[in-house]
Amino acid sequence: MSLFKCKMCGGDLEIAEGITIAECEYCGTKQTVPKAMGENLQNLFNRANTLRIKSEFDKAEKLYEKIIQSDSTQSDAYWGLILCKYGIEYVDDPETFKKIPTCHRASYDSIIADDDYKSAIDNADMGQRAIYEEQAKEIDRIQKEILALAQKEETYDVFICYKETDADGKRTQDSVIANDIYYQLTNEGFKVFYAAITLEGKLGSAYEPIIFAALNSAKVMLVIGTRPEYFNSVWVKNEWSRFLKIIKKDRSKLLIPCYRDMDAYELPEEFAHLQAQDMAKIGFINDLVRGIKKVGKKDEPKPTTVIKETAPMQTPMPVNANIVPLLKRAFLFLEDGDWDRADDFCEQILNQDPENAQAYLCKLMSELRVRKQENLKDCADTFDDNNNYQKIIRFGDDDLKNALNGYIDHIKTRNEKERLEGIYVKATNLMSQSYDAKMCQDAATLFESIKEYKDSAELAEKCLEQKKSLINDSILLKAQLNLNVNNIDYCEAIIRELESIRGWKDADELMMQLQKKVEMLKEKAEADRIERERRAIEEERRKKRNEKISIIFLSTLAAIIIFLIVLGEVIIPQNKYNKAIDMLNAGKYVEATELFSEIVDHKESRGLLTYCVCECYKQGKLLEVREFINYVDDSQLKQAFESFLDGDYRAAADNGLTDIIIPEGVTQIDDRPFYNCTSLTSLTIPNSVKRMSSSLCSGCTNLVSVTIGNGFVRISDYAFFNCSNLNSITIPDSVTMIDNYAFAFCSNLTNIEIPNSVTIIYNEVFANCTSLTSITIPSSVTSIGSFALHRCSNLTRINYKGTKAQWNAISKGYGFDKNTGNYTVYCSDGNITK
Repeated sequence: MSLFKCKMCGGDLEIAEGITIAECEYCGTKQTVPKAMGENLQNLFNRANTLRIKSEFDKAEKLYEKIIQSDSTQSDAYWGLILCKYGIEYVDDPETFKKIPTCHRASYDSIIADDDYKSAIDNADMGQRAIYEEQAKEIDRIQKEILALAQKEETYDVFICYKETDADGKRTQDSVIANDIYYQLTNEGFKVFYAAITLEGKLGSAYEPIIFAALNSAKVMLVIGTRPEYFNSVWVKNEWSRFLKIIKKDRSKLLIPCYRDMDAYELPEEFAHLQAQDMAKIGFINDLVRGIKKVGKKDEPKPTTVIKETAPMQTPMPVNANIVPLLKRAFLFLEDGDWDRADDFCEQILNQDPENAQAYLCKLMSELRVRKQENLKDCADTFDDNNNYQKIIRFGDDDLKNALNGYIDHIKTRNEKERLEGIYVKATNLMSQSYDAKMCQDAATLFESIKEYKDSAELAEKCLEQKKSLINDSILLKAQLNLNVNNIDYCEAIIRELESIRGWKDADELMMQLQKKVEMLKEKAEADRIERERRAIEEERRKKRNEKISIIFLSTLAAIIIFLIVLGEVIIPQNKYNKAIDMLNAGKYVEATELFSEIVDHKESRGLLTYCVCECYKQGKLLEVREFINYVDDSQLKQAFESFLDGDYRAAADNGLTDIIIPEGVTQIDDRPFYNCTSLTSLTIPNSVKRMSSSLCSGCTNLVSVTIGNGFVRISDYAFFNCSNLNSITIPDSVTMIDNYAFAFCSNLTNIEIPNSVTIIYNEVFANCTSLTSITIPSSVTSIGSFALHRCSNLTRINYKGTKAQWNAISKGYGFDKNTGNYTVYCSDGNITK
């Protein structure tokens, strides 16, 4: 069986080998699925479909192309390219409840004539081909409607691309800037596409014709952003990537990236060849308007330039009357950006006056591509090593020299500020991402290198404090994790480390615990040493006695030897065995384990040791008997305990530890830890775990009981999906949300009570719980997802603690009547029979 994602809703499709057409049990859509393939290509398909469903069309397109490079016969990969190329999204039809396509990337090119569509048809079997042709026909119809509507729309000069709202639904700074630019350009007489106003009052389905018309008619697109992630947000990127494709066919169009509060190097790679504009620069909007005017009028014939003698010059003109017109022409060519002609006129001037500072100024500006003298201060680097500059300093007057030196000082100051800001930003980013001591030290080093800049000195101290905190916490954590280690040298080493952080959190308390443990271990070691010495003395005495015994007492000696053998191999082991049994009966399983390990081959010691280790596991003391796990008589159970101690709970279950008790202190469980783990029969989750991982016990068909701690906030997607033997579960009153399909297909679940803490129940939470006869829903629930009780055929009673009106508000339109059986809703103000 292979697992694929539904193209329409993203649900899981389990496909048998050889099947190329399937029907999604969640959205009911009949669709094609990829042909047989390896796990790697299967994962690529699922990632591509997930990205496409999220409208990340460009990213998904790259993955489909990667699949084709590996296997050029995969028709579904070609079809995926088609869906990305035309921006196809499948949405719910409110009338039929079916998934229907919408188009976000309309094109003049027909889908039927597309090469990728033809490749999909050529590599498809008969069933796949029929579905492709049917869906292509519908997409072609939708696209023709969009093109027909687009022809009726107005044309635009400028298209403003920006992100309207942030993740919290608040208006972004980008939208405020876009609004100012819109009114500035509108006042200049431009026709501007600005979504907040142009699309105001329009339905979502009517957006594409207007956007398509604007993208194809606009001469200029302004992409506005104050954060790197805003430039790459789904719909912003959708617009500018489409415009870049149009530019490839029409070079008269221009895309201008406009950024602020970020580095130009953080712009998307696709903008690397474009001239970006810094919106923080003084006069940005005015420069932008002038640039757009030139693009909008570049196809018009240029008027003949008339040079007037009264035209203002940037610096005083020389006295030589023959040079005056040439110098005026040179500076006018600079204003037009005609650098070569400006330089030619300068050479003509210098042929007549080799010491003319104005001509050298003009040559310098031509070389640096500067239209006006004051714009020299905007050069990327200083130009004091330039030969033309040296000539100006040599032949120019003091005002000109001072002006140029002022520009150079401005550039140096600006560049130094940018250098400092670059280091500051890098250090700030490093500080915000610091999760170990080395990163904190690196950030502190950077801040100290610019300690006079802003609050760098203060931030350097904070980084060092954070470093110290991380080091101290590391020592503390090491001590906490090794409290149960029974090694004197190791414990004393930890104590020395704790002494270095005295007073830090509970370091002193941990140090006292370890010191007591060391004293106890030393006392035990001393007792063992005395016992060994006693035995050595006794042995020495025995030898001396034996030397005195003559041959006539050999029989007596033999008896003594036999007695000693019995003592060593029977009596002493039996005494230890009896003591171990006493410890076991008293419930002191750790002590019993230690004793049985000393006589592991005596009687049933090995089996009883295994039993004690199991009981230690149930009491959460498995770590204390870790060194004795090697004596467990069941190799698979031994492997299960070792896997459990390593945190691999799935491996522990697969090796026979069917009742999993996750230790207190664990806060995070990775996704799908027990996915399809049929050996798991019970699970205990401690209070320390705050949220379940996705598909926690999905497919655990033999899971009977679950104990959930009071730390949970949210039960996650597919948490107990298809746990067919789970008959009851208590949801803690700390849970506020129950995610999609959490208890779907729990066919033995007979009743469920939802606590007052829950406010949201997401889609199909109890779908196909065919044994469910009653459910209690508190009035705190404000939202119930689609088909929450879908196909609960034996449901007869819903206890709703709110009013009828509240029930109707939260249950309307979510399919409670579809295959759910006959049930009565018992509300606080009366019953509703369905």
